[in-house]
Parts: sequence; structure tokens; C-alpha cells
Amino acid sequence: MSSDASSDTVTSAASALSAGASTVAIERTLAETLDVFGALTADELAAPSACDGWTVHTTLAHLTISVAGFAGLISITPYDQGLEFEAAVDAHTHEVAERPTAELLDIIRSSVPAVLAIFGGLTDELATTPVNMGTAGSYPLASLADAIVFDHTCHTRWDVLTPRGPVRRTLPDLDGERLAAATRWLIGGIRQMTTDRFHELLTDPLALVLTGPGGTALRLLPHAEATELHHDATAAQDGTRATVRTSATDFILWGTGREARHGRVEITGDTAYADTVLDAFRVY
Repeated sequence: MSSDASSDTVTSAASALSAGASTVAIERTLAETLDVFGALTADELAAPSACDGWTVHTTLAHLTISVAGFAGLISITPYDQGLEFEAAVDAHTHEVAERPTAELLDIIRSSVPAVLAIFGGLTDELATTPVNMGTAGSYPLASLADAIVFDHTCHTRWDVLTPRGPVRRTLPDLDGERLAAATRWLIGGIRQMTTDRFHELLTDPLALVLTGPGGTALRLLPHAEATELHHDATAAQDGTRATVRTSATDFILWGTGREARHGRVEITGDTAYADTVLDAFRVY
């Protein structure tokens, strides 16, 4: 996919949106990560997570990388080694997972002030500075605040904790700020992360309406050339071939391929078209 983030309507919008609320969502997210992983037993840490090939400890190593690079405590994942994005992430994660759990938790804890300072103090120029993420595309620096919230929230709540993960623990419902940040990241990745097949199948505009806390509405333009954010669901549906309604939480689950979308979406308009397009949809 193209890596020209500046032409992606929703990515630019996400940068502006996340700049104001990012530190609140990040602070809550990282506190939750430290709370959950800090209370795990050795057996729980060694248990397989819902991420293929990763234990719960390996998942913690991945989450450590996502914040420690900003504090200069661990190098960022090298995306220029000829590997697909997720393969590069996996290789780096296994390398960092050789460190003990206590060290990883200390690194995250030590990284929090730097992460909050960076995203809380971005100038307009820095906020839009492109960051290369290999085959996943290029994204404005400010949007990485949303990426951190998405990554930690998604892996902790849906890959480590039950019912998908092995650890039994009940957390409070996600607040709208964190859900909005997580969905902004996924929406901002639609043009660059999705496959060529998805782009080919998206021949006509498609509306996606996320309901509940963290909800929003957007119109996907043909071949994912752009993604338009709308505060009004009716405006997002104007001129579209079909409308897909789903909660923000369900979108994260089926949009990342963690759960089947059937039973989690309501489609109006040309349902066959929407189903065909969504069969090829995945973001991360």
C-alpha cells in the first residue's frame, strides 16, 4: 500500500484529535498494563496468550517495545530488514522477551513520563512528522499516541485476559477516550494496512458507523483512496452503497481479525457487496 500519509484524510484528522486527548488515554492505558501484568503469577506469564506463538510474557515484551523506544530504553523495531511489518514486530518481540518480567515492567514504568511529555508537548509541525512503519505504512507522529492505546488495550484485554486469553481477571468497561483512540488508530490505517484485494473489492463508497462509547462515522471511498470522518452518521451514508453498523468495541475485535464479525455488525443497503468487501478487511 502507499505510504503517503499526508493524502489520507482520516489520518490527518486523527492527528489533530489525538493531540488534545492522547495523554489522558495513554496514562490510563499504561496504568492498566502495569496493574494487570504486575499481578500475574509465573504460571500465568508462561501461559500461551491469544496471539499465536506468544506467551503472556512475550506479549508484555511487545508492549514494552511500544513505549520504551520513546524513552530511549529499548531500540524501536527495525522495519527496514526486508520483513513484513508483523514479522518484523514478532522477531523484535521475541528478542526483547528474553528479558525477565520484572525488568520489562520497570522499563514500562520508567518510560511513562517520557511518553506523556512527548505526546503532551507536540508542536503542530512535530505532530504531522511522518513515521515510517515499514510495510504497514507511514503515519504522523501524533497518531502513535493512539497506536499505543490500541496496542496495550487490545493485547491486555483481548489476548491476555479471558475469554480469549488465559488470565481470569475482570476489568472495568473501557472509557470512551480509550475506545476512541484505539478506533482512530485502526481507521487511520485502513488505506495503508489493508490488502490489495480489499482495495480492488471496494468499488463503491461504504459507510462504517461505530456506535456506543468511542463511536464515530466514516465513509470509505472507492479503492480506499481516502477515508472521510463524519460526526453525523447520516452524512457518512450519503452516496454509499451500503452501511455497516457496529459498536466501537466490536469493530476492534472483528476489524483486527480476533473475532468473526457475524453477529457483531448490522448491514443495510447492498449487504452482499458489504460482506464481500469486509471479508477482505483487516487492520492492526
